[in-house]
Amino acid sequence: MTTKNKKKEFSPNESIGYLTSVAYRSINRRLSNNLKSLGIKVSAEQYGVLKRLWTEEDLTQLDLSKLTSKDKPSITRLLNNLEKKGFITRKVNIEDKRCNKIYLTKKGKELEVICGETANQTVIEASEKINKADVKVCKKVLAQICENLVSKNNSY
Repeated sequence: MTTKNKKKEFSPNESIGYLTSVAYRSINRRLSNNLKSLGIKVSAEQYGVLKRLWTEEDLTQLDLSKLTSKDKPSITRLLNNLEKKGFITRKVNIEDKRCNKIYLTKKGKELEVICGETANQTVIEASEKINKADVKVCKKVLAQICENLVSKNNSY
């Protein structure tokens, strides 16, 4: 007698990968729209790079790539666009002339407060009707997933 393995139907709504992907895109879209409504021409991805630079300048492109989990072509595109908009500048790295250090311009520094407030408001909108304990558990689980999957040897 043979028995067939009955596989449970798998709904995308049950997939952690699918749900995190949709949540990520939705939050980014909302943040970009919230910034745009204020006349700030910065995408959510550009905001992520600027946020790192507001915390720590004097980073190389490779540093930013690792800190933002972006591959090299993506970080290059983001930096090119931020430079065109006048938010960052690149300067030759004195220690290694093969790479540049990235610095905020005055215009880039001026965005910190309003972008930070807008990002915080976006997080409030995203977590509306979710109790704080559940948000805390969600962050803990997502952090553990990242730790499980991102090795120190990953290169972007």
